[in-house]
Amino acid sequence: MRWRKVKQNPKSPTQAKHKANSALPPTNALPHRLIQELEQNSSDSLQIANFWERGKAQVIDTFMIYLPLLYFLTYVVVGSAQGFRDSTWAPFSGVLIYGILVALLLAFKGQTPGKKAYNLWIVRENGKNVTFAFALLRFFAFLLSGVSIVGIFMPLWRRDKKALHDILLKTLILKKG
Repeated sequence: MRWRKVKQNPKSPTQAKHKANSALPPTNALPHRLIQELEQNSSDSLQIANFWERGKAQVIDTFMIYLPLLYFLTYVVVGSAQGFRDSTWAPFSGVLIYGILVALLLAFKGQTPGKKAYNLWIVRENGKNVTFAFALLRFFAFLLSGVSIVGIFMPLWRRDKKALHDILLKTLILKKG
């Protein structure tokens, strides 16, 4: 009897279990912009982004947004590297401005440059669009995840591939293709 069940359903039970745990929300629950983008490239499928794709996107964002911002703050606003190191407000304002820029990009595009390079999208589980306030809150939750280190590395062992800030704010990082 067991052989017949296996023969009729060639997928192993572990594949079915894994697929159920990493299930994506139904297409009608996704934000309108993402649905339009997917309709244009209908051959692409949605997947949950893994840890390495997310990490590479973050590295690109750091080099494209945060480092130029720090350079501008250091040499244009403060005037020197020593002045930047001695300043109490400059590092905090750099992180805050970076968070605002990332939140603006996520609110209007759903992606940062790094996420765009790897076809990653940030969506909310309930289907609502990511707003500026929500994206800024997500950025501060990302900082909390980074401080706890374990929060950033959670996608390595979780089946749904969510980091701490994704769990707290119920967001998904989807990969197209």
